[in-house]
Amino acid sequence: MNAVNRRSRTQDEWIALRCQDGEQNAFEDLVALMERPLLYYATKLTGNPETALDVLQEVWMKAFREIRRLKDPGSLRPWLYSITHGTAVDRIRKHVFRERAEEAHVVGLQEPADISFTEDDAAAIHEALDELGPKHREVLVLYFLEDFSLAEIAMAVECSEGTVKSRIHYAKRAMKEILSGGGYGKSK
Repeated sequence: MNAVNRRSRTQDEWIALRCQDGEQNAFEDLVALMERPLLYYATKLTGNPETALDVLQEVWMKAFREIRRLKDPGSLRPWLYSITHGTAVDRIRKHVFRERAEEAHVVGLQEPADISFTEDDAAAIHEALDELGPKHREVLVLYFLEDFSLAEIAMAVECSEGTVKSRIHYAKRAMKEILSGGGYGKSK
């Protein structure tokens, strides 16, 4: 775990403990810290900013009711992403037929060549994320933007680490195809 992750985990733990103790303004601090990344995640999962706002509202209500039951305050961030995931998935299921079950264990995946991007490519990357399916978008957001480990992603999206690896693999491949069609990114 690098210094930034340790600092973030410590900050998360401190806010969670303050919320659990019922400290005045602690939940407001939590919302201020996590609202933007959770809204982004919910938007990428649902594909709809208005639905994402509804999801986020439910997330905050659930978090407020259940934060005292959080056993590991240091896992606040994955816990919030797990609530967001579950809430978004429930919303998606109301509007879309279930996708076929994914294979839980994937053996011998060949990783496509990693791609490096300049700052100018950031907008294209965010647009390309919108072209992916929800399951692929969410793992890329958590893996690359939130720097979650495979175990933390598995906890947040409620699936096995093997499924997470599979989704990341196929999502990276799809992103490469989408972005190479637009002339973005350079293979390493």
